Amino acid sequence: MKTNATEFKNHFGEYMQKVYQEPVIVEKSGKPSAVLISYDTFKRLSNLEDFYWGMKAEQAVKEGFLGPTESEKRLKEYAEKAGITVDDETSSKA
Repeated sequence: MKTNATEFKNHFGEYMQKVYQEPVIVEKSGKPSAVLISYDTFKRLSNLEDFYWGMKAEQAVKEGFLGPTESEKRLKEYAEKAGITVDDETSSKA
């Protein structure tokens, strides 16, 4: 459901009830500005996001991480491509 900011402000209580059926998109100057969802929907989406990032972390553990040397090498390559000078004095020295 879509509404504009003025309509939303004037009928806030009604829109608070409508969020149990569907998200309410609030437009400002004809462009989407905010979305109002029920707390249950918010919690479900938050839990889903937490689950996703947990899976990504497990995947990273299984596939391994880049070590410090490889990470530094890749960062320097990306910096060079972007035209950024990397000072070797900041590199770790044994």
